[in-house]
Amino acid sequence: MYSGLLLFAVLALTVYGQLMIKWRALAHAGEAIGLQGKLHYLVSMFTDIGVLSGLAAAVLAGVCWMLAITRLELGYAYPFMALSFVLVPVGSTLLFGEPLPKLQLLALALIIAGVALSALTR
Repeated sequence: MYSGLLLFAVLALTVYGQLMIKWRALAHAGEAIGLQGKLHYLVSMFTDIGVLSGLAAAVLAGVCWMLAITRLELGYAYPFMALSFVLVPVGSTLLFGEPLPKLQLLALALIIAGVALSALTR
């Protein structure tokens, strides 16, 4: 149970970090024109509390991952990380209105099926 919660935390923190950084990148995107603008954009990003929280989430996800793999076989745990390839596009569609074409939906369904099959083999 504890290791399952750790895997969930890794996924949740990873997805949060990706979506938060994208959200803040959109907020600062207008600043990235020309060399000086790109430098200002990067400074703005690295001083933005949302970006910093996304980066902190990545570090915390790493800590949870290290704790999870002490209790789980890597061959079992690692396929679950593929679910981030499902959750991030779905989240970006819901939050940012990014398109999710039918072929991509099929691909995401295949990822879910692959993770499920991998988990069932253990």
